[in-house]
Amino acid sequence: MNEIRRVLKLAAWRLLVSDIFHTLAVTLSAAVAALIVTLLAQRIFGVVINFPGDWLRLAAIALGAGVLASVTWSVIRRSRGISVARQLDERADLRESLSTAMCVSSNPDAWAQVVVETAREKAMKVDVRRAIPYAAPKLWPVPLALALAMLVLWFAVPTWDVLGHFKKHEAKKEAEAQITEVKAEVAANDKKLEEMLKQAKVDLKADEATAEASESKTPLSADEIRRAAVKKLTNQVDKLGAMKQGDKAKQLDALKQAMKQIKQPGPGPMDQVSKALQKGDFKKAEEALDELSKKMGDNSLSQEDKAKAQEQMKKLAEQLDKLAKNKSELEKQLQQAGMSKEQAQKAASSSEEMKKALDQMKDMTEQQKQDLMKAAQAQQGACKQCEGMGEKMGEMAKGSGKEGMNQKAMEAAAAMAGQLSEMEMMNKDMEAMDAAMDEAMKQLAKMGGSCKGGDCKGQGEGEGEGELASSQKQSPWRAGESQGKFGSGTGGPGQSGGGANPNQIDAPVQTSKVKSPTKQGGGPIIGSTVVQGDQVRGESTAEYTAAVEAANKAATDSISHNEVSKELQPTVKHYFGRLEAKGKAKPAETATPAPAKDPK
Repeated sequence: MNEIRRVLKLAAWRLLVSDIFHTLAVTLSAAVAALIVTLLAQRIFGVVINFPGDWLRLAAIALGAGVLASVTWSVIRRSRGISVARQLDERADLRESLSTAMCVSSNPDAWAQVVVETAREKAMKVDVRRAIPYAAPKLWPVPLALALAMLVLWFAVPTWDVLGHFKKHEAKKEAEAQITEVKAEVAANDKKLEEMLKQAKVDLKADEATAEASESKTPLSADEIRRAAVKKLTNQVDKLGAMKQGDKAKQLDALKQAMKQIKQPGPGPMDQVSKALQKGDFKKAEEALDELSKKMGDNSLSQEDKAKAQEQMKKLAEQLDKLAKNKSELEKQLQQAGMSKEQAQKAASSSEEMKKALDQMKDMTEQQKQDLMKAAQAQQGACKQCEGMGEKMGEMAKGSGKEGMNQKAMEAAAAMAGQLSEMEMMNKDMEAMDAAMDEAMKQLAKMGGSCKGGDCKGQGEGEGEGELASSQKQSPWRAGESQGKFGSGTGGPGQSGGGANPNQIDAPVQTSKVKSPTKQGGGPIIGSTVVQGDQVRGESTAEYTAAVEAANKAATDSISHNEVSKELQPTVKHYFGRLEAKGKAKPAETATPAPAKDPK
């Protein structure tokens, strides 16, 4: 009986595997059909299913569910005992030997024993693998056909989105992508501007933290993030603009204007120092002064050069002392503000007189008075700087001679170098602030132009967001009557009656200094300068050569495009080649006229 049970066990296993394959074909077909239905639902009703992530997960779930269902179903309904024996009898043509033996195995009579023995002998001879072979299920092409059909539908069926879910999802996805992009852009801009502000020694973090803490609403959209960035940049630009108009900047500007009035104190070793001061290049002036001090100290200059340097120092000291007492620029500003010449001269003498004079100006606003007071303080600061440099330069001149510089002169030179170094640090701070200002303006213009549809609403002063009403748009200027015609905007007809918009703000601008190419005409000469160097004599051929090259290029293009007939091409080439050779030839030097002969 053991041989029969072994054969039946092997047969039961093979029957189970065959049934699993058959059931798997059915369940996989159902899974692919479910995926097709999902695909159609997505395309027709706009069901949100992302590719490839969601579809890969759905495919994996469908495959796993099909396999699990087929195994589970086959195990539950697998053949057992007599059922396996009947199937093996039928497939191996054993004429119910094994199934009969299973039925009478517990019967002790002789006939039952003979039946069991006969079945045992047949079981030992039967080939279960041949009787129950593994074979592909008949339905195996169905899941493959359905998968191919799904592939065709994937590319053939468009997205109808009847319910609009897909469009909403795409809009939301695009908005999230824009938010991520804008946040990254704002973060990069903030980092770059923060580094530039750090170089300019400007700290705006405290004000920004206060402004951020006062915000009651967190930006939710890309436009709101841009508007917040525009508001922040506008605040930074305003603060930097105020700093650029501060005492430090005005004093530096007044000092540079004063340095432009320095004249060349004659030839000598101090040429580089004076030229650098004229240009306002304090770093170069400091380097040139240090180099001259070393040469004067180690006697590497000739006695003649030392004498020239001393004379130059005296003249520079006189000029600096004169600049320290020069208040003509401030007096000019005061006269433009409405003061008389005598009042302006008296007000420019000291801060107390300035304050008294401004108090008497009833027609001036407080802001105008403050601006004039700041200009006066800046002028006084520049005069004090000039006075200090003039004093040090005078000490250098007194302590210099044909023998070089004495100890007191060297100390004066070192002190003046330190003063120039402070001026250079001030200049660098202003340049760094200008660079930060330019960067903030660029970011403001870019961020303002990046708003969706150009709809970044500006933040005005006062309560609320300060949006400009559409009725306050500025119209182009037109000449007209100004009496009794007040428009709703800041422009329109009228020369002065249109009124000023209280909400008007400066638009972000960017300037670049470019020299316009001009040619000297026949008008009057309004300025001239002396250029050191040898004069170039001869005939100018630059314009002629440029014209010949342009004409030669045009002729070459015409020949290459067969616009010139073949019989004329050699003539054209020869003509322009002769002109080009003439242009490249060196002009003949102007001959020196021979001296006139003595009539005697």
